[in-house]
Amino acid sequence: MDEHKMNRSLFRISSLGIKLALATVAVLSLVSLLLYEQLTTRERQHLISSKSRAANMVSDLFAGSLAAPLDFGDSEAVDTELGNLRSNAEIVDAWVWSQDSSDPVARLRKNDDASPVMSRPPEREGTLVFEDRVQVVRSVVGRQGKPIGKAVLVFSLAGENASFHASRARILWLTIAMDALTAMILILIARHQIIRPLAKVAEGTRRLQKGDYDTRVDVRSDDEVGQLATAFNAMGAAIADREQRLDAARKNLRDLFDHMRQAIFAFGRDGKIVGEVSRQATRLFGLDSLEGKDVRELLYRNAAAHDVDAKAFDEWVTIAFDVPVADWNEVASLAPSEVSVRTSGEEPVPLELEFRPLTKEGWVHGIMVLATDVSEQRHLARTVQSREEEHARQMAAMRRLVAGGPQVFVMFVEGARQRISRCLEIVGPVARMLSSAEIDELFRHVHTIKGEAKAFDLRDLEAQTSKLEEELDELRWRARGAGFATTSSVHSGLLAHLNRSTEALDRGCDVFVAASPIGRTALDQVTVQRSDILQLLSLVGERTDALGQIASRLASRPLGESTANLLDLVPTWAEQVGKRARLHVEGREVRVPPNLARVLGGVLTHLIRNAIVHGIEVPDARHAAGKSAVGAIRVHAAEGNTGPTITVDDDGQGLDLAQIAERAVAIGEDVASRSVQELAFLPGLSTARRPGDMAGRGVGLHAVRSDLASVGYAVDVASKPGEYTRFFLRPRSIQSETALHSTHGHA
Repeated sequence: MDEHKMNRSLFRISSLGIKLALATVAVLSLVSLLLYEQLTTRERQHLISSKSRAANMVSDLFAGSLAAPLDFGDSEAVDTELGNLRSNAEIVDAWVWSQDSSDPVARLRKNDDASPVMSRPPEREGTLVFEDRVQVVRSVVGRQGKPIGKAVLVFSLAGENASFHASRARILWLTIAMDALTAMILILIARHQIIRPLAKVAEGTRRLQKGDYDTRVDVRSDDEVGQLATAFNAMGAAIADREQRLDAARKNLRDLFDHMRQAIFAFGRDGKIVGEVSRQATRLFGLDSLEGKDVRELLYRNAAAHDVDAKAFDEWVTIAFDVPVADWNEVASLAPSEVSVRTSGEEPVPLELEFRPLTKEGWVHGIMVLATDVSEQRHLARTVQSREEEHARQMAAMRRLVAGGPQVFVMFVEGARQRISRCLEIVGPVARMLSSAEIDELFRHVHTIKGEAKAFDLRDLEAQTSKLEEELDELRWRARGAGFATTSSVHSGLLAHLNRSTEALDRGCDVFVAASPIGRTALDQVTVQRSDILQLLSLVGERTDALGQIASRLASRPLGESTANLLDLVPTWAEQVGKRARLHVEGREVRVPPNLARVLGGVLTHLIRNAIVHGIEVPDARHAAGKSAVGAIRVHAAEGNTGPTITVDDDGQGLDLAQIAERAVAIGEDVASRSVQELAFLPGLSTARRPGDMAGRGVGLHAVRSDLASVGYAVDVASKPGEYTRFFLRPRSIQSETALHSTHGHA
């Protein structure tokens, strides 16, 4: 076992060149062995084959010469023929039998050990090859063409075996020489192409390990080794760049902690601070050095003797140093998460605390404290909350204003813009002498805007105009009837206040538009009586000229009016069926013709409720499909020459076409002549399992198509399983053109 481990260790520490050389020699040796075996086998087969052919020729001639002696029973002639074979050194034994005798008629034996004694003639003719001889059996044919005897000749393979051994030796040495030469060539190529480049890479790696980040490997090739060297050089450059950035990061780390208002220090079992601390720690606690200070005194400065939090911290410290590291998370959860530190003459500073264990042999031997000053975050959070409350208050005020009549606000905006424009005209593009009358006029305009902004609860605009009013009041005092020459700084200040007031007014308009269900169209509306509009339409009739178009636009209503109540209802409807959904409206300002506006509210209600029940999946199914838990239903409107085109889609599971076809068959409809999408609009067809408050009666889509048809509109549907269902509401003229183009395309 030890020897095996030692061999493995030696192989593990051997260089790649040695391993490659050994592998090359081993492979070539195996190949050479197989080649040697093949060559020697073929050489022997060649020698035996040549010997066999010569033996067969001699045997055939000998058998032919015995035909007459055996036919006439002339034994002396047989002996004479055998005697003629003595001159052939290759023949070591010969036998002759007559057809009627089992004993040989004659035999020629040059060597007693040449071949074994034959008690009877062989039954079959042929050639038998042995290790040291070749035996040929031939029948002797008489005059009548019948066998009259047999002859057996035995030929020695001594010469062939000697030639074979000599050839085998030559093949062996030739194979060894070729093996050595090939191994040397391969090893030299591997050393030049692989070993040396890899050695350069290894040397570069060692230099890189020692910190020489500028080291590079010079390997000029496009093979894998060259690619490895290129990758190494790229890695070295990346490491050098990373180390530079790490050095810069380490240098800036302390400053970073300070900018984050984070104090870092550590204390031991006795509660005394030890080791290095961040500069922010000394600044935060107002001390030049924290070494040896008691952590309790720092965190609970000026605490009463019986302060509950301070005593609880003392108890926690005692416990924290007596637990193994594995239990630290449980103990850390009991530590204080926040304290307020008060320095002399300053407000308390809120600190978020985080405790990290410093371990040794599995036990806590020190605790690191990360104290983060969160005063700015708290101030920011309060500011954000205040602004959110202010925005919510403004939105509520604007909604009340929208509900009560937006024209009042629109008139205020127009008046305020005119007043600001007049103020800019008075101030002028360059500094000049302002008369007392001009300053008084500026003051009146600004004071009026401020009062109206207060009435509409536009606090931002009120604050800007209030500042401008104070500056103008000071200019009034300076003018004293003789006027005032504005300096460049005063002139710039007046322009800046007026521009900021314009921006505040724009922000107020944006809030108003966001609160209005019809969007920016609310800024362009006036109040007219419905009876007047109807009378105007009756007078215009079917006219399509400019007057007819204006009358139609006056009677049209913005899309936002039809979707205003749906925005709040969609989440409620979705919750009723265990789902989550939101409605998004695009094109709130698009004008909807009066006839379409009359039915559009009901149409959108049907389609949206249908999307909630049949399209949007439950949150778990949406999560499994990689979708957001909240389904999205979108209503999009676009202007058109003959009327708006409205799209209603959802990102749900799409139409279940198979189930729609199945339900259509169940209610007796012919599904062969209609598309599955068309079947969805059949009366009485519903894919809901049971009727409910939201859907399931088979009325919704049929009602949608009927209502739209009554006002000259058509509805189509497209769907993709698992992704969307989309309804298109178009004027019938557009649908006809679309169908015509589709027909031409198929043609």
